[in-house]
Amino acid sequence: MQGGVHLLSGLVLASFGKKEGFKVSAAFGAIFPDIDIFIAALAYLFIGEKATILHRTFTHSLFFITVLSLLIYLLGFITKKYIPDKKISKIDFRSISIGIGVGMITHVILDMFYLVKVAVFWPFSLTFVGWPLVTELQLSDLSLKILQTTDFMTDIFFFILPLTIISFQQDKCKNFRKPLIAYIVIDLLFATFFIFVAFFIPLSYNDFLIYLYYPGTFFLLFSIFSPLMFKEVIKEFKFENYTLAIIISMFIFSQLLFGLFLL
Repeated sequence: MQGGVHLLSGLVLASFGKKEGFKVSAAFGAIFPDIDIFIAALAYLFIGEKATILHRTFTHSLFFITVLSLLIYLLGFITKKYIPDKKISKIDFRSISIGIGVGMITHVILDMFYLVKVAVFWPFSLTFVGWPLVTELQLSDLSLKILQTTDFMTDIFFFILPLTIISFQQDKCKNFRKPLIAYIVIDLLFATFFIFVAFFIPLSYNDFLIYLYYPGTFFLLFSIFSPLMFKEVIKEFKFENYTLAIIISMFIFSQLLFGLFLL
């Protein structure tokens, strides 16, 4: 599933939560499994195309999600028992571990319906499980290139731009305002450039992905950690009338824009 959809699902989870630790960690967990794209990009330098198998395997597995959630929970138990620090003792590790787990499971479920199946039973099995509504084999190379490129736009339209607007309205995230605006502009210019490349420069789909994702890893990492940047907004996030209006308007605009690219 595209990154913006994962981030938006994290907001939905956060809106149902009551504890701050759960809300922020659920939003973070909803996008965190895609850290394996960054790992695969690094691995590609050493093992070539074999690195592509890393995506949607270990960080998307039930084993990894369970172990990570338990480690966070145990960290809370250990710090409270052996590190008598008031600041650490106030951290709700239990809510964080639950939020991370719920967010990551939501991510995996969404991915099971988009393009490629998921190795949910790694490391016990490398069988990929899922029911993609559309697969890569059903799409042309141009359509796939556009989908991969607009992935960087969905992060902006579904999450970063709406939360930036909300942060202005709530007078929060003051230290990040100018960098966020600059980032949004650069991200959209980057995606627009690669849409031009997709239409007018004859590259194979695999070569296009290489050129897209090596500079694109910067934007990927920013998106993965963006819930932490917006934690002050997410802690109090609810789907009120104005937040719904902002997100829905961004969603409709982006879908119209993507539709124009795919015509």
